[in-house]
This record gives sequence, structure tokens and C-alpha cells, in this order.
Amino acid sequence: MRRSFFLILSCFFLNGIAAKEQQSSKLRFFNLDLHISVIADVKNIFESLGHEVVNWSISDHTWVFGKKRDVVDVVNERTCSGLNKEMCDRFYERYKRFLDQFDGFIVTHTPSLALLYEKFNKPIIVVNSTRYEYPFTRNPELWQWLNEYLKDGVKNNRIFIVSNNKGDSNYLYYYTGIESEVIPSLCLYTNLKYRGIHNKFYCHGPSDAGAFDQDWKKISKRMGLFASLPWGYTWQDLYDLKGVVHFPYQISTMSMFEQYSANVPLFVPSKEFLFQLHKLYPKNILAHLSREPDSLSKRLPPEDLNNVLNDNVVKRWIEWADYYDTENMPYIQHFNSFEELKRLLREVDCIEISKKMQEHNKNRQAMVFEKWRGILKKIYEALKRQI
Repeated sequence: MRRSFFLILSCFFLNGIAAKEQQSSKLRFFNLDLHISVIADVKNIFESLGHEVVNWSISDHTWVFGKKRDVVDVVNERTCSGLNKEMCDRFYERYKRFLDQFDGFIVTHTPSLALLYEKFNKPIIVVNSTRYEYPFTRNPELWQWLNEYLKDGVKNNRIFIVSNNKGDSNYLYYYTGIESEVIPSLCLYTNLKYRGIHNKFYCHGPSDAGAFDQDWKKISKRMGLFASLPWGYTWQDLYDLKGVVHFPYQISTMSMFEQYSANVPLFVPSKEFLFQLHKLYPKNILAHLSREPDSLSKRLPPEDLNNVLNDNVVKRWIEWADYYDTENMPYIQHFNSFEELKRLLREVDCIEISKKMQEHNKNRQAMVFEKWRGILKKIYEALKRQI
């Protein structure tokens, strides 16, 4: 009886220690962001792993998540394009007491915002999603300032850089020599899945539609296979359609991550056809490969990754695009012409494609979570070194 009592007491004591350790392992991160989706993805994953992320968004797309834009002093939607050292110092003085309560910081869009946290001497996770140097693309001096800051932070285990696509990982390496781990976005925050209950498709065209939009309207009308959705349509409205056709303005988009994780059948031009479309509609198709596609390209070496007037550079970007990465996103359907697209949409078994995506997404999700656990382990180690 006495032995049982001490056994129960010991178990209670050990369980208490375990609970305390679990509680103390919770990390608190702060994020100030210009893009709602990238941080929403990281926040969703981190909170699933038992951590906390406080997010202030200065994006003008907060309405997508039913939120209002946060009011932030010093660095906000009006001033962020003029980011400089003086602003970083002012931001530190304004928010140092509040921000000192966090274990570390998460920076997504744009990675240059990591400069705001230099004086806190705490771990910074940078998620590199779209040309990391903004807003310094046309300012070589400030761009170099950012490069040196990132390189020093990585070298001294203060900054941990993750790229959510291969293109931006290669871009970062090209300009800094920094190798970043590629962890694709999952975008599980929609909490919705493909149903495909309507027999129509949707077209995701470029954000600045222009000439391509006019031509596509004529082509799609002849096909008679596409639905129109009202402004402000929901994720489920989209996922209830048969599939989504993309004519990309980028090599990686959060909307495609959302749809892929929801098992929505996706259709994208083949590499060759996408390049042809880009040549015809350079202001629309793959128009956002560079922050300054025209003014910057004209004064750069031919093979510079921002020289998107060079066909070879554009083809390199196409090779890195998410929608051709069969390891990360298999089962995306490709077409070589509008005629082939029409035949494909009439004949394809979207339900079967979605089932294959669903099976792959189980492994993909497990891989992404495991990689993020690895990053968080590095954060724990960095924090221990500071004690």
C-alpha cells in the first residue's frame, strides 16, 4: 500500500514536470506583415504545434480574412516603401517595451522588415516568398545593407531563412550566397476541401489583366466551360467548381498553394506554352518576375535574375516555378495550346485527380510540419545560447 502511494505520488510529480516543460516550451512570436496569406500559413502551422503568433497586418487585403488593417506607427502601409535605418531606430524606440515580451520574430513579406528587430537580439525567422529585397530594388546601397544584415544574422544563428518556393530560394542565393531551406506553404487555414459539385471551371488570370484578359474572354466564351464568380467569392465557391485554370503572373502564388492543399484540380500552361504567352503578353503573363521589370532590366548584365528582358532569364524562372515541381506538387495538368486545354477540360477525370492529390497532400503536410519542427528546434537552441 505504501509502495502504491509513493508510486502514485511519483507519477503525479513526473506528470507535473512534464506539463511544466510542455508549457515552458511554448514560444511567442511577433509579426508585422504586408502580405496576409504567407503569415496566415505560418501562424496556422505554429499554433498547431502549440506556439503563439501575434500578427499585425498592414496589408490592404485583410478583408479576405474578415479583418481590418492594423494601425501601426512609424512603419505602415504609407511609409514601408521608404524603409531605412532611421525608421528602424524609431520603430525600436516606439515598440521596444511591447516587443521585448516575445521570444522571437517572424518576417514574411517583405524580408527587409527583419531590419526592424536588429536591436532586440532575438531569433528572427524569415520566410522568403517573393523577391526578398523589396523595397530596395532600385537602391543598391540599401539593398547591400539588407544583404549584409541577413548574411551576418545567418552566420551568427540569429536569422533563420526559409523560402516557400525554389525560385526565391535560388534568387536569394544568387544575390547573397545564403542557402535557405525550401518549405512550401500549405495554406490549411481555409479549413475547406474540394467538392467539384458544379460542372464548370474557373480561370485565374494575371492580376493586371490588360491585353491578355481581352483575348482570353473571346477564347473562353467559345469554349463554354468557365464559370464567373462574383467579387468577394468564398474559397468554397471556388472549390465547388470542377477545377481551376491558371495563367500565372508569378512562379509561386499563395492562391495556388491554397487550392492545391484543398485537392482542387489545377491546369497550367506547359513550360513552352507559358513562355510563348509571356512573349505575347509580357505585361500580364509572368509580369511580376522582377520588382522593376523594365527600368531595372535595361541596366543589368544579361544573365542577372532581374533582367527579365532576357529570354534565357525568363526560362530559368519558368524552370523553378511551383507548378512544374512534380516532387512538391504532382498531378497539376499542363496544356500546350488553347485547343489542347479545351480537349483536356472536356475529357479529364477531375475526381480521380483530386483523389491522387489528397493522398500526396498527406505526405506533403507531414513533410512540411517536420521541416518546421526542425526550424523551431534551432530557435530553441538559439534561445538557450542567450541564457
